[in-house]
Amino acid sequence: MSQKYADIIIDISHEGVDRPFQYKIPIDLMGKVDIGTVVDVPFGKSNKLKTGYVIGVSDKPNWDPDKIKPIAAVPERRLAVEGSLIRLAAWMKETYNSTMIAALKTVMPVKEKVRERRAGVDTSALVPDFRPIESLNDEQRQASQCFKENYAAGHNYTYLLHGITGSGKTEVYIDIAESVIADGKDVIVLVPEIALTYQTVARFRSHFGDRIAILNSQLSKGEKYREFEKARDGGYHIIIGPRSALFTPFPNLGLIIIDEEHDTSYKSEKTPKYHAVAVAQQRARIEGASVILGSATPRVSTYSRVLSGEYKLLTLTDRAMGAKPAEVEVVDLRDELKTGNRSVLSRKLYTYLSEAFSRGEQAMLFINRRGYNSCVSCRSCGEVIKCPNCDVSLSLHGKQKLMCHYCGYEQWLPDGCPTCGSKMIGGFGVGTEKLEEEVKKIFPDIRTLRMDRDTTQTKGAHGRIIEAFRNHEADCLIGTQMIVKGHDFGKVTVVGNILADLSLFDTDYQSAERTYDLLTQAAGRAGRTAERPGHVIIQTYQPEHYAIASAAKQDYKSFYDMEMSYRKLLRFPPVYNMLGILITSASEEVADTMAARVAGEIRKLDMDITGPAEAVIGRINNIYRRVIYVRDEDYDRLRDAAASADRVFRESPDVGDAEIQYDFNPMNII
Repeated sequence: MSQKYADIIIDISHEGVDRPFQYKIPIDLMGKVDIGTVVDVPFGKSNKLKTGYVIGVSDKPNWDPDKIKPIAAVPERRLAVEGSLIRLAAWMKETYNSTMIAALKTVMPVKEKVRERRAGVDTSALVPDFRPIESLNDEQRQASQCFKENYAAGHNYTYLLHGITGSGKTEVYIDIAESVIADGKDVIVLVPEIALTYQTVARFRSHFGDRIAILNSQLSKGEKYREFEKARDGGYHIIIGPRSALFTPFPNLGLIIIDEEHDTSYKSEKTPKYHAVAVAQQRARIEGASVILGSATPRVSTYSRVLSGEYKLLTLTDRAMGAKPAEVEVVDLRDELKTGNRSVLSRKLYTYLSEAFSRGEQAMLFINRRGYNSCVSCRSCGEVIKCPNCDVSLSLHGKQKLMCHYCGYEQWLPDGCPTCGSKMIGGFGVGTEKLEEEVKKIFPDIRTLRMDRDTTQTKGAHGRIIEAFRNHEADCLIGTQMIVKGHDFGKVTVVGNILADLSLFDTDYQSAERTYDLLTQAAGRAGRTAERPGHVIIQTYQPEHYAIASAAKQDYKSFYDMEMSYRKLLRFPPVYNMLGILITSASEEVADTMAARVAGEIRKLDMDITGPAEAVIGRINNIYRRVIYVRDEDYDRLRDAAASADRVFRESPDVGDAEIQYDFNPMNII
């Protein structure tokens, strides 16, 4: 039997995590030592025994074998939660082609001195405004009972709780979580952003009280470490937080709930670029837990797994407490122009707003604006200029250049619309500040609040705006897509989407899915009570587009079928897997050379590859950015492609300052 060696970390709570030490695995411990195993090892000049964690095993010594110390013992005790998290980190390393160090720093909390301030989020002021559900309705009870029966039988499945907006998914979460905690297990609840999901947080807190901990992005590393320590030691049995809460070191994890699972914030934009859903499932497999994904607009990839039988489906088709879904109407802005209306508000939206304000009700107006460069469309016929190769809209660079960020196709901005010849062609340009000004001109007597990146930069700004609107300190809330994320305002009866096309023709293949999500979620903000029916107006130049038509009907299945046909035709996820490779350098020549070299190596594998091309933003802070996309049905083949790319990149003598990053099934174009 050949000698094996283990890479071991001595103190996983310290930044020194980036320095593992190598030890021999004695013959009598062969078979007992693997990634995640807790071991006792001699350390330092005194050879005092310390606890370590195995992060890697190999048959190659890093230096003279005679100078490598042996592992002293494998303690006879249950695998510590740290060991499970290290196993999770090892899986992330392999799955997302990152380093083990980067994966470990993602999953392990770093111990730091705690600044003295109160941790968590104060939601107590928001609780009294809620309309608590004293008992579950038939649909909610059926969904909860299905989980409980499977759980009692020892089946740890992944579930999709597909419930329309306002159907009471949170109440189902709470009922299920209560049963899991009663069984002596712990629960992790992920929410997209604490500041935008106060209602979910407050409902959990009102039910579970001191048994719950809440994390948010404003906690220091030390404060987060302290909360994690309390959770590991049994101080909490349920924790709510954004993506990082997934790594809470609960010793008896029984359930992971991911609310609003469609939200893009669940995908990390830092290496390793993991998706929280996939990592949650892997952690659940390691620790014997279940996973519940909840959404009114689940990701296409999620629903495809339901249809394949990989996930179990739980459905809620009715709004809770007698409320009815809002009435959704689509307004064709081309017709508005023909009648001479050049206002940001269509005639129908103006009428609904006037009536709502006269009754003392509230309204929400939002712009589904994204951070990418503008697409170009015709104001007369609504036609959007698309890439002839990729069927995504071309992005406007500067004033005249159009470009596709998947294949690199370029063309000049035409003088007129290629379809109808109209000269009314150009990029979209409407912002929340301008919208607020226009609304105040039209309705000078109403009070407005604006919620966008500019107004939410200070600490606690999200909460203050939400609470002010909830307390009816304003009649109209105006903002970007953040205002439609899960809020429950009882007096809102009108919601207006000013221009649905802003997200409909983003320059990436998921634009229709995001548009459907936003429009459906927005529709869910109106008419949340039985006493106040809601009206939703979608303003667009493309009323016939399937994403808009399906959202207006609240018909997810219709949207899904059309979207999957598009994905199959163009070989996009989830039908095919996709790997995005980003190469950066301060030298344009080096960036181009390395990108070409990496692409050439991948082409040897006979794979579907596009690029190299400029990234969405070709240069940031004088760093040049080049992107390559690789597609394949087999995820493992993409991992092989990443490994080949990494090898040729690292071995290149002229790599200079260039860096390379990998993004599997990216949710945003690179």
